[in-house]
Amino acid sequence: MTKVLDVRGITKRFGGLTALADVSFDVSSGELIALVGPNGAGKSTLFNTIAGVFPPTSGQILLEGVDVTGKSSHALARLGVARTFQLVTLFPEMTVLENVVHGLHRHTRLAILGGLLNLPSYREDERRGAARAEAVLALLGIAGHKRERASELPLGIAKLLTVAIALATQPKLLLLDEPAAGLSHEEATRMMDLVSTEVRKRCTVVLVEHNMRIVGRYCDRAVVLQFGRKIYNGRADGLVKDEAVVNAYLGVAEMD
Repeated sequence: MTKVLDVRGITKRFGGLTALADVSFDVSSGELIALVGPNGAGKSTLFNTIAGVFPPTSGQILLEGVDVTGKSSHALARLGVARTFQLVTLFPEMTVLENVVHGLHRHTRLAILGGLLNLPSYREDERRGAARAEAVLALLGIAGHKRERASELPLGIAKLLTVAIALATQPKLLLLDEPAAGLSHEEATRMMDLVSTEVRKRCTVVLVEHNMRIVGRYCDRAVVLQFGRKIYNGRADGLVKDEAVVNAYLGVAEMD
């Protein structure tokens, strides 16, 4: 299988604090893997380093074999990396459809000048963008909400909308930050059913998750961190059988 993401010996220091120490793992095309660990383990730092929020102190990050170490989140987006955030970030006064189309503007040639001049090429790009947005909303089962304002959405639909915005950019790698956080059991199940089927058919997925039941049920593999170090990289359904993971995690996360 093709390696979509290759993390090699990543270390991240903030002053005298070592948040990550020599973390390595890779993700193959079509995989769904989870970054997990107790609070303070370093998973958010690793996630943000991969996403280009800040560069690592040392180590390499490769995207489809190309060194992208230290590239900004905007540069990575142009190379095919999309992400969501744990906290829902939408334009509240825009409709659901408008939010997705707006997210596409950064990934298409919808030039400001073309819009001001109302050029045919701009109008055609707009039509294609709207069609792609509608297709993604239908894929995730929320097309019926397309004319609703984002501010009026229940949390479960709003979170699906953030995935739709990211997925509409047709990423190679999708980074999901706790997609099921704050959702009811039914909403979380709907979210993860879609991520593990429809979403992963279209891109490789890495997610941060604290709920071990979700990881074990839906993910192919898990990378577990403790105090900034990798302590496990293997099958997700083997987490509860690994002594190091159980010692680090049991009693902190939901294991049952």
